[in-house]
Amino acid sequence: MINSSRKVTIVEDDILLLLILERLVQKFGYEVSGTAYTGEGAYRMIQLHKPDIILMDINLEDEIKGTEVVEMIRKDGSETPVIFISGEKKPAEILKINLLGSTDFLLKPIESEVLSQALQKARTFKEHEGLYTP
Repeated sequence: MINSSRKVTIVEDDILLLLILERLVQKFGYEVSGTAYTGEGAYRMIQLHKPDIILMDINLEDEIKGTEVVEMIRKDGSETPVIFISGEKKPAEILKINLLGSTDFLLKPIESEVLSQALQKARTFKEHEGLYTP
């Protein structure tokens, strides 16, 4: 059963992982509103589809990092919950994503149960709009 009011945009430069995440998100009852593997593509996709939740890899195919994409959408006024994903856990990146108002940080490889919990957390965050403060 798809919860159509919960659209998720997935941004990941590893195409295999992107496909896995897409299937898992759908399995958990969410609609995948769009996917991207570059920062530029992610920004356009987010502007176009206005997702309820964003799954955002930090390091992408182009020179625009996932954190920079989130900075851009925050400047545009978006409070969309963001779940960051990365293969590395650098203290400076963790600080930055916290300052950007992320709802979670998932370290690769991502377990399906952890992803499910992160999506639920982001959904709860979205339902209580206005909690994000830049």
